[in-house]
Amino acid sequence: MTTDKPIHILARLEVGFRTDAAHLKELEQALAVTLLNARQFGRKHGSPDDWTTNSDQQWDNVEGHLRRIRMLVSEMHDGIESRDRESREGALAAWETIQSEDAQLEKALSGIRAQASALNAAVRRDWNLLARTLEPHLETIYACAHALRVKLELLEKHSKEEVEQLVQHILSRLPDRTQAAAWDAETYQQEYDKAVIQLEQEQHEFLGVGDFIKSFWQWFESPEERMRKNRSLRVDEA
Repeated sequence: MTTDKPIHILARLEVGFRTDAAHLKELEQALAVTLLNARQFGRKHGSPDDWTTNSDQQWDNVEGHLRRIRMLVSEMHDGIESRDRESREGALAAWETIQSEDAQLEKALSGIRAQASALNAAVRRDWNLLARTLEPHLETIYACAHALRVKLELLEKHSKEEVEQLVQHILSRLPDRTQAAAWDAETYQQEYDKAVIQLEQEQHEFLGVGDFIKSFWQWFESPEERMRKNRSLRVDEA
């Protein structure tokens, strides 16, 4: 059986490749509601002075960084869709800027976590329930950014048509999402296991699979890196 790391990366890559512009727009609207709810929660349960002055500034920073990251992801998408070299160089520049915005976002989230840690235990539990609703939104945004970065890497050696063909080939090897609801977690992981093994075996048989595997290992964050960056708002409940 293969390790958890390629399964984890492949699962995130699938999210990134399957998320289109319309989905990102829906995500933006849902994210705005989640952020508003979290901001209002802090005002209601936290110290009034802290949450109306310090926290509001932190939330403004979070929303600003997320807005810029979403715009940069859109720029990456547009650059990749274009066929000229200059646009792809712009997409690569957007990727680099995302890294800087990500560092600033992490800093703002850390400030909010510090304030939330001062809430009483019962309120912290409720806070964590709300905080968990934010994580899937962030996960999708970053999955899209990393998937686009993999595409940029592949476009250095292959045409746009070849890259799209390769992406569709990869997705066709993944577990059928229409059947996934009927599977338990172990069965679904086993199916992903098989997909990774199959893709590794095909890397010399299908155009670009070897490049694809090398690229997504290079550009996707490991679980350890994601934990270190800590884009979550959850706090210790003890």
